[in-house]
Amino acid sequence: MKGSIKGVIFDFNGTLFFDSDKHEEAWKKLSSEIRGYPFSDEEILTKVHGRTNKTILEYLLHQPISDQLLKQHIQNKEQYYQQSCLQDPANLKLADGATALFEFLLDRNIGMTIATAAEITNLTFFNEQFCLDRWFDLDKIVYDDGKINGKPEPDMFLKAAEKINRIPSDCLVFEDSESGIAAATKAGIAKLVIVDPADQESKYRTHPEVDLVIPDFTKIDTSIFY
Repeated sequence: MKGSIKGVIFDFNGTLFFDSDKHEEAWKKLSSEIRGYPFSDEEILTKVHGRTNKTILEYLLHQPISDQLLKQHIQNKEQYYQQSCLQDPANLKLADGATALFEFLLDRNIGMTIATAAEITNLTFFNEQFCLDRWFDLDKIVYDDGKINGKPEPDMFLKAAEKINRIPSDCLVFEDSESGIAAATKAGIAKLVIVDPADQESKYRTHPEVDLVIPDFTKIDTSIFY
């Protein structure tokens, strides 16, 4: 039987913040600008969710990308994305139950951080909108800094566990994507919870690596931490 959880690592986009539609819209728009047609739904699932901006853009361009061009495309994409978020204030909020879970973990001295494919522009935006620094040490958040391998490689989760002074086999991960599942599995994470608003219809229930599927954090059974 698995032991008690000592650390929790949250994915952000699509997990703590239900914004997948806005990211998809922004990437489809940028794809149309770059190659003349948008990402397909299949490409969104396999080539976008959980991946770093550099990986996505090199897929679009079919070649390595210079730092200057990468910065330019990222700036355009994130501008589209943030505008979309701000134009939908009713949904510009953390997933239901998230802040209560943060307090639960803090009260029990369970280390926690975020491992996200977002880059610093969006991380700053998220902190401005959600005051993440109320619960998280921003210096311990792992994000796309242009140097770390993105999911499905395990690097982000390994680094996140290290930042909160935990070993992966003592950590639980909250995720929402196929690439995130692969990354957590490769990292040797103890438990994996998928956050999926579809919940009962979730395809993730068939994954042997997944311990639990929830629609939001109000449905978390806290016994999973023990």
